[in-house]
Amino acid sequence: MAEAMLTVKGMKCGGCAKNVENALKTLPGVSGVAVDVKASTVKVSYEGSVTVDQMKQKIRDAGYKPE
Repeated sequence: MAEAMLTVKGMKCGGCAKNVENALKTLPGVSGVAVDVKASTVKVSYEGSVTVDQMKQKIRDAGYKPE
């Protein structure tokens, strides 16, 4: 199991957090997502062949800006 910590701009509320969480959970291999809206961070637990670039693309697709 691996973890990635991503900074995500544009999240303002619990709804934003849920949107990011739901988007990331569609990726095969993602087993956990913890969003901290105040800190603008997302911690992703994953395994398998999923990449950080794929995670960032899913976040972009949801309308937010990963860094």
